[in-house]
Amino acid sequence: MTAGPRPRLEVETGRTFAGSWPRVALLALATGYAGASLQTTGLAPSFVWGAAIGLGVVTAYLPAPPVPHLLVLLGGLVLLLEGSGPFDPVVLVLLPLGHLVLRAAWWSDHVPPEARAELRALLPDLRRVVVLQAALLGVALAVRGITEGDVSSAVATAIGGLAVLGVVLLVSPRD
Repeated sequence: MTAGPRPRLEVETGRTFAGSWPRVALLALATGYAGASLQTTGLAPSFVWGAAIGLGVVTAYLPAPPVPHLLVLLGGLVLLLEGSGPFDPVVLVLLPLGHLVLRAAWWSDHVPPEARAELRALLPDLRRVVVLQAALLGVALAVRGITEGDVSSAVATAIGGLAVLGVVLLVSPRD
């Protein structure tokens, strides 16, 4: 066998995004999530946002599990310990932000900063995120309505079941 010229390979891709963009989005989302959850503590705003930026940087630098999951857990614990009343309105902010933090962390972990990924790969995940965000926000608004008024226990049980289903969908693995 004789060695001939190497075959020429051409690859065409669709529109792409830089691998650094998921990390930038994760930094912004994690900082916002940490800041929103820490504001319920009543600490000085400078301390709250300093800690939020620190937590956002750590989460963006280490996007692999369990770091983003610990951030979401921390926000939930702070809300549980420092929240006001049976339903703290900050949940309406933390719920979508927590989900977006986890999705941005997944993309940051799977797309290296120096790489590029096709937008087509992102679209199915974006559709799922929009549907899940709408469903979870609807459940949160329903829970808020339950805590503010007289609602029968059957309706409360049904909404509680939907909330559990939403949490299961939120944490189920996608790899």
